Amino acid sequence: MAQSRQLAAIMFTDIVGYTALMGRDEEKAFELLNKNRQIQKPIIEQCNGKWIKELGDGVMASFQTVSDAVTAAIKIQQACNAAKAFQLRIGIHQGEIVMEDGDVFGDAVNIASRIQAIANPGSIFISEAVHNSISNKKEFQTKFFIEQKLKNVKEPVRIYQLIADGVTVAQQQMGQKIKPKRNVLLIALSILILLIATYFFKGGFSSLEDGRLQNAGENSTRSIAVLPFVNMSADSSQEYFSDGLSEELLNMLAKIPELKVIGRSSSFAFKGKNEDLRTIAQKLGVQHLLEGSVRKEGNKVRVMAQLIKATDGSEMWSGKYYRDLDNIFELQDEIAQKVVQQLKIKLLQSPPGNTSGTGNVNAYDLLLQGNYYFDKLDKENVAKAVDLYKQALAIDSTNARAWERLANAVSRQAWQNYIERHTGREQAKQAAQKAITLDKNLAPGYVELGDHYLYAEFNWKAAEDNYMKALQLNPENPQTLYSLGGGLYFAIGRWDDAIKQMKKCIELDPLTPLNHLNLGNILSYAGKPGEARIYFNKALEINPQFQRAHMYMGRDYLIAGKNELALKEMQQENFEVFRTFGLALAYHGSGQTKEAEATLKDFTDKFQHEWNYLMAELYAFRNEKDKAFQWLETAYQNNDGWLVFLKRDPLLKNLRTDQRYISFMKKMNLEADK
Repeated sequence: MAQSRQLAAIMFTDIVGYTALMGRDEEKAFELLNKNRQIQKPIIEQCNGKWIKELGDGVMASFQTVSDAVTAAIKIQQACNAAKAFQLRIGIHQGEIVMEDGDVFGDAVNIASRIQAIANPGSIFISEAVHNSISNKKEFQTKFFIEQKLKNVKEPVRIYQLIADGVTVAQQQMGQKIKPKRNVLLIALSILILLIATYFFKGGFSSLEDGRLQNAGENSTRSIAVLPFVNMSADSSQEYFSDGLSEELLNMLAKIPELKVIGRSSSFAFKGKNEDLRTIAQKLGVQHLLEGSVRKEGNKVRVMAQLIKATDGSEMWSGKYYRDLDNIFELQDEIAQKVVQQLKIKLLQSPPGNTSGTGNVNAYDLLLQGNYYFDKLDKENVAKAVDLYKQALAIDSTNARAWERLANAVSRQAWQNYIERHTGREQAKQAAQKAITLDKNLAPGYVELGDHYLYAEFNWKAAEDNYMKALQLNPENPQTLYSLGGGLYFAIGRWDDAIKQMKKCIELDPLTPLNHLNLGNILSYAGKPGEARIYFNKALEINPQFQRAHMYMGRDYLIAGKNELALKEMQQENFEVFRTFGLALAYHGSGQTKEAEATLKDFTDKFQHEWNYLMAELYAFRNEKDKAFQWLETAYQNNDGWLVFLKRDPLLKNLRTDQRYISFMKKMNLEADK
């Protein structure tokens, strides 16, 4: 029996009250089944879905994309509700499935079925994976409903409902749970009583102080996320200022060693999303949130900020500020100081810290604009950011932060081959050195310089020295942890240290897919492909189109001799470079010589000049050693940053006993793999 694995959206539907109807009127029940088929089958086919099977009065279907599954569910529910003959419950989940002889199995099937079972009549319930996939699509609207423990599912599942015309909207009261069966409820209550008793007997609560019972665990929880402040200005182009203020507050808090502060990427993932604050806090793993709004009116700015206790959504503190913009830096510093002071009094009972920056209003404004455009990461906007940073430095050449941001932006241009690689890297290095010269306490400057030594010069010692300086200045910065663990320790083969640093990075920045992708890759190199797939799948759960995740999973299947699964993964890779690369590997591994040669030629024609190291991997896997070594040497001469993946690269296994490989590893100042 042929088996295959793939990522799919699974939809379950179920007729409400069908069992009871079957007991009362069997003929009527069969009429409803036929009516159900007539409604659902054409819609599933129109939406590129596959009708898998009927399970009594239920229907199971699979879709290659979440959008198709959601569209089908809405059309089915609209048609069914309009017919008024019966009502359906519909549940959808996206995940890995196993297909065998036309049937589908796996956790994704189980979860979709459980979600459908708790859906309200006439409604459509979806998992968080589905919600994340469609949250940026204007044609779909979702609303968080509940976090629920589902049968045979290890972790609680966050469930949303689809909002659409003709689809019933279920009303959920705050804190309400889906009512379990009576015997389950009794067991749960017994466990709860036992846990509470244990908590009290073991001293979980401290003695009575000041007439109130204090939770000893609460004071030990020192974690916060700064959400992007909302731009309330009439001019939408002022959004860069509200984002900049949020980032300034986050950076100040992150310098406090005792406080866990979630990284910017994860905090800003909720920008523009109307999601419950307690839900956000749960996703980010924090006990406190800082949110606010900014309105600019002429030469005035009004800022409102709130500190929220995530466990119950209550407001711990709020402040309103209305100031002139004549000196924007002093204004920002004043607001940040007062906000941080309140936060630290509430959370840490320690004196406030300081922020730094330029006093020139125009340079500061250009810096914030540059940050705003850089975050878009595409070629055009990164170039725009570089220009804005240079404009800021033309006004104030002593602005260390502008030099650091320029180093980061130019480095990205060089890495992505947006500009000539060698020139860009040298410019980035000089900018990072200038930043540190101007401000010896600027941790991001040391990270930028460390990244240069790591990816451009393969100078492991210089990279580590700079990362350690950054770590001393800011030990809880996820970017530093990523560079140290996912960059340096990965490159030199310190697998345990790399895994440790990346797990800490994910704790501080849990919604950045690149963090999960990199940890998965480290685990693959460390000989733990099963654990690696968990993180590759997590990267895809956060962003179903995230590049390299499918390719890396396909590579691991290929190394394990699972050629069919490898090919399916490579076919799902979204990014053309890695899809073509992966297919060239998979076709060769499965013995499809014609396809392998054609795909290798396609990759070579399009990408050989920019992707030297990947060319070496391809030829090494094909056991064409001479060509593999030629491309390794080309990669070295071109300072191809992908050489940091050299040590124990599974695709280079055929080269390891060759003396040329041992010599090359020595040239890279790395111990040869065995």
